[in-house]
Amino acid sequence: MNDNATTAGNPDGEVKWETLQAQAARIASLQVDIKRAQDEIDRLKTQILENWPVGSYEAGDLKVQVKAGSQRLDAKRFAQAYPAASNPKLYKVAPDVSAARRALGEDALADLMRRDKASVVVK
Repeated sequence: MNDNATTAGNPDGEVKWETLQAQAARIASLQVDIKRAQDEIDRLKTQILENWPVGSYEAGDLKVQVKAGSQRLDAKRFAQAYPAASNPKLYKVAPDVSAARRALGEDALADLMRRDKASVVVK
């Protein structure tokens, strides 16, 4: 979709636009390749998990480790078993950003916010 108002009569703008289109098309193509590769990796890992118990294995020049899943506390079940009101020492307090924005406004939080690295999305 060429923005003629921006590029009309401006050869540099047209070249820049064509470059963006080519870059976006290449990113989209690579994303398809990555998705295919990731799907195959996931299938292979699932097969290994189904066929090998937890442990380390030599596979030619490679080493395969089958690890038990990380153990995490089920916060909802924990809260039911040990309510915060009865067990305050077992809980941490963290800021609620949405509530702070509503109560204080965006300007009051501006200096307290951090932004992650910029990114590009191509669909």
